[in-house]
Amino acid sequence: MLDINKEIKQAMLDKQAVKLAALRAVKTAIMMAQTEKDANELDDLALQKIIQKQVKQRKDAAQIYIEQSRQD
Repeated sequence: MLDINKEIKQAMLDKQAVKLAALRAVKTAIMMAQTEKDANELDDLALQKIIQKQVKQRKDAAQIYIEQSRQD
């Protein structure tokens, strides 16, 4: 989680809006998983699954936007 916070700060400084949004989404998903499982630290496999789920959600959303010819 510490590396994500560092990366968020760097993205803010570099004014990289897309990277910043992605990192914030991942951080939120990790925090939600920690709350649900009542655990402070998740193992690497759990973190990997969370990130994979986030990637899949974004890809699915992008596909829907393309199919509907949406620009946003």
